[in-house]
Amino acid sequence: MEDMIARIVEMDKKARDITEEAQKNKLDYENQVIAKREGMKNEYLGRAKKRISINEESARKKAERSIRQMEERNNAVIRRMDSTYAQNRDQWINEIVTRTIGEQA
Repeated sequence: MEDMIARIVEMDKKARDITEEAQKNKLDYENQVIAKREGMKNEYLGRAKKRISINEESARKKAERSIRQMEERNNAVIRRMDSTYAQNRDQWINEIVTRTIGEQA
């Protein structure tokens, strides 16, 4: 009878050991999942920051090109206006004077 009780106690101890080991394995696995998730999150954030940096640089260059193009167009308009003014200055002055004096007279 004592033999049987000893075997029952031993089987109970083995069952508790197995359960304890399973709990430990479960905790280890959960910790691995958490670590893996954090690693993936950090990797994703790193890639996202790199893409943002690349996109930011690309957008800056595009904006600089647009600004240069606008400045070139503005300069071309200014040159045309200056040229038109230089060609028509005397005529415009005479027209203004004639209209001003003619209306007053």
